[in-house]
Amino acid sequence: MHQKQLNLGIITSPKGEAATVPLSNLASILNDLSDELHVITAGSVSVLHKNELKTIRIHKIRYNTYSNTMAKVINHISVQLKFSYMIIKLARKVDVWFFFLEGHTLLLPVLTAKLLKKKEVFVLAASVIKGAEIHKGIFPKMLVFSENIGFNVSNKIVLYSKNLIHEWGLEKHKRKISIAHRHFVDFTKFMIKKRISERANVVGYIGRFSEEKGILNLVKSISLVLNRRKDVCFVLCGEGELSDEIRKIIQRESLEAYVRLTGWISHADIPNFLNDFKLLVLPSYTEGLPNIMLEAMACGTPVLATQVGAIPDIIKDNETGFLLKSNDPKHITERTVELLNKPELLEKVSINAYNYVRANFSYEKTLETWRRILQEIVRMC
Repeated sequence: MHQKQLNLGIITSPKGEAATVPLSNLASILNDLSDELHVITAGSVSVLHKNELKTIRIHKIRYNTYSNTMAKVINHISVQLKFSYMIIKLARKVDVWFFFLEGHTLLLPVLTAKLLKKKEVFVLAASVIKGAEIHKGIFPKMLVFSENIGFNVSNKIVLYSKNLIHEWGLEKHKRKISIAHRHFVDFTKFMIKKRISERANVVGYIGRFSEEKGILNLVKSISLVLNRRKDVCFVLCGEGELSDEIRKIIQRESLEAYVRLTGWISHADIPNFLNDFKLLVLPSYTEGLPNIMLEAMACGTPVLATQVGAIPDIIKDNETGFLLKSNDPKHITERTVELLNKPELLEKVSINAYNYVRANFSYEKTLETWRRILQEIVRMC
């Protein structure tokens, strides 16, 4: 039996509902590997409460959202001071801090933990630099500056794939990088309820409506797909800064009869949606390892995704899923129509994907990977 030795903490930057499952997964893993787990977050903690993991101590930071750049910067500094105060308050209760969901861009908390001689692990779910390339302005540049300093003082950086070392420009920090993911799938909820042959021609998307997700490219492909096949409908699940623009495109091109916008859906409802999709499209510009991809595979839903982040580690084209050469709307159209015209291939990939994710993304396998990382950290202490 594993001997728990360290008290652990998680720090996350302010995030919306999309962050609840990633945070819950990491918290579940670290909770099993520590005597006591503290989570400091300015985001949603609803999933953590439902887990009923009694040893998790949640510390919620108040956070306001501003669109004005100066107000956003001032608020960001204010939030960091609150995080730093909590780190000082918990100095005797936490041995190792895990900075997650861009938590590593909170420079003041990172430096505070370092001054207190705590070990720091950065768990990177996305690229701040890639995000700054898409979202222009002073605030993204400020996050990149904070990240670069943080990388230099951190003890360990955890990535989801070796591909990300080069893709995210982290070669100079290679010696402190470990490869692990916090992903696991609840196979009692995510399962095949309908075979592909029993599903209508529904193409789906589940995620944030944001630039880096490539959602606009998918929306722009819809009319092109319908020009070639009228028996296809699209279900787009999510919300974000592009929601209004997406609605305008749908109205302008008279696509209301073919496109359903659901808004955010609860995690409990996702398996039912996935079992209605014949194809899930993820046209992202940048990714770590999208949880929705694994959940789709567990439901036997073929995934068509761009070759970014850890996605090519999991999806082998025409075997466990399908890869896009680019997220250009015309290419998305070509691949979507091609695949809908090959029901036998979709059926084969559906079964392969299901078998792959069942074999590789159980809670036990993920826990064992993180146990090895904790053992490395123990040797540092």
